[in-house]
Amino acid sequence: MKIEIGNFILIPTKNQSREDWLNERSLAVGGSDMGVLFNQNEYNSVTKLFYEKLGIIPPSDLSENASCHYGNAFEDVVLRDSQYLEINGEKNNHIKNLYEGNKKASHVHFPYMIINKKYPHITCNVDGLKFKDKSITEEDLIHMVEVEGRMPIPEAIIECKTMKTAARDKWVDGMAPTYPWQVKTYCLPFLELNPKIYGEIYILCYDLSMLGYRIDINKKDEKKISIASNKFHKLIEKGEKIIDKAKIENKDDEEIIHLLSKIHPETTSSSPSLGSFLSDTFLRKEYIRENETITGNDMDVDKGLRSRDINKQIKDLNTEKTEISNYFKNKLVKTSTKIIDCNARGKISYLKRLNINIK
Repeated sequence: MKIEIGNFILIPTKNQSREDWLNERSLAVGGSDMGVLFNQNEYNSVTKLFYEKLGIIPPSDLSENASCHYGNAFEDVVLRDSQYLEINGEKNNHIKNLYEGNKKASHVHFPYMIINKKYPHITCNVDGLKFKDKSITEEDLIHMVEVEGRMPIPEAIIECKTMKTAARDKWVDGMAPTYPWQVKTYCLPFLELNPKIYGEIYILCYDLSMLGYRIDINKKDEKKISIASNKFHKLIEKGEKIIDKAKIENKDDEEIIHLLSKIHPETTSSSPSLGSFLSDTFLRKEYIRENETITGNDMDVDKGLRSRDINKQIKDLNTEKTEISNYFKNKLVKTSTKIIDCNARGKISYLKRLNINIK
């Protein structure tokens, strides 16, 4: 049952099966897809996403992925506890605030998929909406939508994450570059209700610390998201026409994939999975003949030379990295210790392997 309120189309997610949820999500670009479109996702690429949206290949199976499992399992905990966190306050200040009842705002689950007719190809699944009114509940929002027929006007969009400490330490600010684009995409439909809307990302790390970030969206972001999603959506439509025509002509799956490869997106992705996908899906197929050649251009030569230079740099850097590793290991051996404590700058330690965490 879809609910229409002005420019908004809401699809209830309560009691929605996972299969129905995936089907609805596959019809449009979601917030988590936006980082892929901007080549910010190290695990996926816009090329692979193109074939996923067309149903040619299935999305990555995350049913046994522990990070995804516990991310979903702890979502309600992060949403609840984040109501008590002062983003710029002391570390883990939410715990004291929670037990003292010092709630900062209402972060409320919104049980609907959200589509704004201004951006019909973008589907948003927000983790929560933020309100200054600390008494607002999920039941209030459902009553507002389904009985009163009006949209809530949130102060901010809430996105909840969980993260291993190693993943947190990998990023300069402790946050994957895809996250801001995801929450900015979720802000987009609400701009007509609240032009000053912003996003907040809360990350529960497995060392039991909680991080909070404010993410603002500006006109440039709005335009960039709209253009990228429009461009991708048009490409998907073009792909659907190719598939429909090919099926009428009784072409097999391999022939269809061959036709789609002529229009699939160009990409600057550094995702290792893209290389494997291109090799397995195309380059090892019979239709790319063993001795088929084309004439290279100046860009091909430049990139080939750059690849040669990078390989040499990698070799030199790996040599230097090994020397540094040996230096630290030898120092630990000489001093019969496990940890070199550099105070606020971090630590070098050896548990099952050498860990260098200096900032």
